[in-house]
Amino acid sequence: MSIQVISEMAETVAQEPLISKEEQLFVVEFAFKTSDKELTNKLIDELAVTNKDSDSIIAKYKAMLDEKSVWISQIENLLIALEMYRIEEEKAINRLADILNAYGIDVTADEIRTVGTNDLKERVKREITL
Repeated sequence: MSIQVISEMAETVAQEPLISKEEQLFVVEFAFKTSDKELTNKLIDELAVTNKDSDSIIAKYKAMLDEKSVWISQIENLLIALEMYRIEEEKAINRLADILNAYGIDVTADEIRTVGTNDLKERVKREITL
C-alpha cells in the first residue's frame, strides 16, 4: 500500500471508538504488510464490534501475515528436494566407491564425483578385463 492509503487506514481506524491503540497499530501494520485494503477493512469491521474477542481476531489476522506466498513455499520445497537428492547422490557415490573397491577397482568417491560417467565405465571395463 502507498503511504497515502496507509495514512487513510490509520485515520479510519482512529475514528472507531471501540478499537484500542494497540489494535489500531496492528491494523496499520496489517495494511502495510498485506497491501489488501478490502481485507484490512474487514479487520477494522471485526475489531469495531462490541464484546469482541480481540486476541482471537488479531491471532487470525496475524496467521494471514505469517502465510508465505505460494512461490516462496514452492522455492523452499524445491530447495528441500534438492538437498534430499544431494544426500542420496552422496550415498550412491560412496556405495559405488565401496563396491568398486570390493571388486579390486581402486577408485575414491572424489574420483567418482569428478570423472565423467562414460570415463568411469571405460575404466571399470578396462580393469575388469585385466
